[in-house]
Amino acid sequence: MRRNFKDSAWGNRRPDRKSRGFHRKVRRKGESRNRNACYYLPRDTLSALEISNPSEKFLNTKDVKNLSLLLDKFAPYSKEKGLVNDCHSENPKASGNVLKTLLGEIKVPGEAVSLYKDYFRLYEMFVNSIGAEKEILASRTRLVVGLGDESVYETSIRLLRNYGVPYIPGSALKGITRAWATEMMAELLDGAGGFSGDFYERAGQVQKFLSEGKAGKFPENSEVTPSGEIEEFVNTVGVGNSPRRIAEKLVELFGTTKNRGKAIFLDALPVPPGRGDWHLFEWDIMNPHYGPYYQRGEPPGDWHSPVPVIFLTVKAKTPFLFGVAGEMKETAWELLKLAIENHGVGAKTTLGYGRFNVP
Repeated sequence: MRRNFKDSAWGNRRPDRKSRGFHRKVRRKGESRNRNACYYLPRDTLSALEISNPSEKFLNTKDVKNLSLLLDKFAPYSKEKGLVNDCHSENPKASGNVLKTLLGEIKVPGEAVSLYKDYFRLYEMFVNSIGAEKEILASRTRLVVGLGDESVYETSIRLLRNYGVPYIPGSALKGITRAWATEMMAELLDGAGGFSGDFYERAGQVQKFLSEGKAGKFPENSEVTPSGEIEEFVNTVGVGNSPRRIAEKLVELFGTTKNRGKAIFLDALPVPPGRGDWHLFEWDIMNPHYGPYYQRGEPPGDWHSPVPVIFLTVKAKTPFLFGVAGEMKETAWELLKLAIENHGVGAKTTLGYGRFNVP
């Protein structure tokens, strides 16, 4: 039986209908009652959905073709995590678990894919027109960019606003390339005078001197014989294993806090499929055991209960178009490929997320 919005306990408790808009109980047509959810919807959202009286019309999430808008503006609330069958709660919450229970598989609808194909084609033409170094590379592991972005849920994911498609911002690609180069420099400076014996403190010193453009702070020679990943880094920069010469080139490439660099890292966009819906997302879970330790400073212990947090990722083996332009694009491109292969991009890279196959 359809519940009248005005008769609901939740509806009677709304604090300010004029400023916050409607909140109401909705149900997807043809689905069981345990699929119900509660929503706080701004007036402009209701207007866009052409709903003048929310008590007379149920909303269907399948009507929303833009995944970005669906996740950001149409968040389901429930009494507690995992339960989406009761709107009469003191503290209704939105979470990845509620979202997963309600929507199941997340996908980009075919209509949005069709529009995104045109956008991708124009973007590829732009990349070609500026003579950028480019290549399509497939992810080796799951990818999640923007996990910590502001969101009504505990977690988030970075999507193109107009198409609801995941992407990797150029700023993130420049950031991880620079971070990986900083780590390699810190390895190369092991035992160098004027630098800390602790790796992380040494990496902080490298980062500070590179940001300030102080290549002269680095020694002419290194006591470390490059091998493995460090050797690949040194060979890619191409000025020998002198930390000072390498630092000079990195400052020129990445720029400083006062001067821009000579490489432009472009956004990486996923290559669209042939036709139909795009099934490129997967649900994942993190299971922190020591919430009271992190939140309230209590001693960590086995008596704390784990609190599963559901979040959305991009599937492994998803192809992305990468590109780098600018005066030093060749060196930057090779460094970027090493960084996304060995370091990864996005969140949870220390656990292996965000790695790409580089031929």
